[in-house]
Amino acid sequence: MVDPLKCASSGMFVNLSAVMLRLCEPFLDNMESKKDKIDVNYLFYNNRIDFKDLTAINASSDEVSSWIESINNEHDQNSASGEVRLMESQEATSSGKNSTSLVRCAKKENFSFICECFFMTARVLNLGLMKAISDFKHISQQLARLEDDLESNRAMRDQGGGSPQLEQDINRLEKIVEILTQDKFCYEAQILRDGAFLQRALSFYRLMILWSVDLVGGFKMPLPSQCPKKFSCIPEHFLDDAMDLLVLTSRIPKALESFVLDDFLSFIIMFMGSTSYIKNPYLRAKMVEVLNCWMPQRSGLSSTASLFEGHQLCLDYLVRNLLKLYVDIEFTGSHTQFFDKFNIRHNIAELLEYLWDVPSHRNAWRQIAKEEEKGVYLNFLNFLINDSIYLLDESLNKILELKEIEAEMANTIEWERRPPQEREERLRVFHQWENIVRFDMKLANEDVGMLAFTSEQIPAPFLLPEMVERVASMLNYFLLQLAGPQRKSLTVKDPEKYEFKPKQLLKQIATIYVHISRGDKEAVFPAAISKDGRAYNDQLFASAANILWRIGGDPQIIKEFMQLAGKAKAAASEAMDAEAILGDIPDEFLDPIQYTLMKDPVILPSSKVTIDRPVIIRHLLSDSTDPFNRSHLTQDMLIPNTELKLQIEEFVRSQQSRKRTAAESEIGEPDGTADMVE
Repeated sequence: MVDPLKCASSGMFVNLSAVMLRLCEPFLDNMESKKDKIDVNYLFYNNRIDFKDLTAINASSDEVSSWIESINNEHDQNSASGEVRLMESQEATSSGKNSTSLVRCAKKENFSFICECFFMTARVLNLGLMKAISDFKHISQQLARLEDDLESNRAMRDQGGGSPQLEQDINRLEKIVEILTQDKFCYEAQILRDGAFLQRALSFYRLMILWSVDLVGGFKMPLPSQCPKKFSCIPEHFLDDAMDLLVLTSRIPKALESFVLDDFLSFIIMFMGSTSYIKNPYLRAKMVEVLNCWMPQRSGLSSTASLFEGHQLCLDYLVRNLLKLYVDIEFTGSHTQFFDKFNIRHNIAELLEYLWDVPSHRNAWRQIAKEEEKGVYLNFLNFLINDSIYLLDESLNKILELKEIEAEMANTIEWERRPPQEREERLRVFHQWENIVRFDMKLANEDVGMLAFTSEQIPAPFLLPEMVERVASMLNYFLLQLAGPQRKSLTVKDPEKYEFKPKQLLKQIATIYVHISRGDKEAVFPAAISKDGRAYNDQLFASAANILWRIGGDPQIIKEFMQLAGKAKAAASEAMDAEAILGDIPDEFLDPIQYTLMKDPVILPSSKVTIDRPVIIRHLLSDSTDPFNRSHLTQDMLIPNTELKLQIEEFVRSQQSRKRTAAESEIGEPDGTADMVE
């Protein structure tokens, strides 16, 4: 809450930004040869601007101070030893003369004009142009929200809820919208319409990228295992501002038409997946936003297609780093991390969907899935499934609530009897839920679509012991919602308005079942489907097949879907027989979480609890803690309980043997009885 009369205005600092960029022009034209004159030590030893209190890219303020202190101590020691050597030399060569002493002082540098101009411009742009861009973004978002509120209030008034308070709200919103619209036009005229100004700013941040990359050894992958101190200590806003400017200019028609983007792309690919170089997950997420803007169907530029399809670093690392960021973004440390991750993953999902259609990237994707089957790819699949379940479940529940309000409004007599304030509140809730459903359903469609196309060519990870039951439960649940007895309750007036496409979803779910089944060489998928006690029943598959025929599903998919249903039914029957054979299972052989017979028991090192390996691995994919005492836990810390495993195997064998013996006795009894009768 600054006093505007005592501080420089945004307009003044935007103008100062323009002046500083003009001063940079001579070395921006020859940045390859001039970037070596930019000395990183300016950040710590200049006499003009204090950078040390700014947030560093990957170092705390204490680490920055400690590093500077160690450099000063080293410099002081070198200076002191140099003084001694110089004095000894002078005494030896000029006896009787006054000795020259060197005054020891803190490290000072004589920095070039290019160096000073570069760092001062970076700081001015952050306070000027980039602050103005941030303000413009906030004004645009606020204006969009207020226009939505105004539209909703007018709709309430048109539906007969015209209370005096509502009229006041409409008048107030109209005035605010008018003022913000004027402000928005001013920002557009000053910044967005000044193409030359933005081009100079882009050139400056290209130099910033080139200089930053030089600190880590240039454009090459993989990055050094240890982040260089000089890189980790540079202010975070240097790179954050570059990404913000790229996002803005990518959304302005033709702003990037003649600008070379290769260096920006290389930088993004290098650092997007590296937590050891860029600590802030939101900065790495902003890099995905830039790439998302550059997709050919969105940018309108033919040149961006060659960026994604012909850039070597992009071909080698882009898919890998996107998958890694998809996993990393689960925990950002922010209080809004749960909702932030959906926005960020939406951008990642759109980009991954585009890359899947590029053969070279699809091949890279397949290779990563093979190499990282038990690593980052399995984590990616786990979070993709988690998100799909949450988003679809949340959307369908909200649709039921929307239908309830629709029914209230349809009963006009009862609706008109309600107080105006109550009607306004219900309508406000209705419009709020509409927006939530629209957003959640859009993301759910994306996630289910990604499961559909990846399961076709990469089915193996879906069939791993720690994943197959979870996948089967998810698909069964979706099938129950879309083809079960409650499906008619999800009928809404305008489903497309909410991005709700039940026919498309059902086709995709059936397709995922079939894709996974085709890759199931060991026949574990039908058993996993039938184990799901919450949603599975054999009639559900028959009902889904009938709906698929009616809505024009692929005949081959429907045929294979019903074949899978038959296998699942047989597996359910076999499971019941096996359960009858085993009889009462000793408690020590049962998994403590799922209460099923363990096949591969392991001991948790901290709590000392024995648990089935697939169960605990499935837990660890989402949460790296012991579920019994919350201590840190990873897969490599699990201790096989070999003795218990042998006992379980012996128990199963003995029960099966006993059952066989009993069955043979029953078969032999009739003959013996006949002899006795004779």
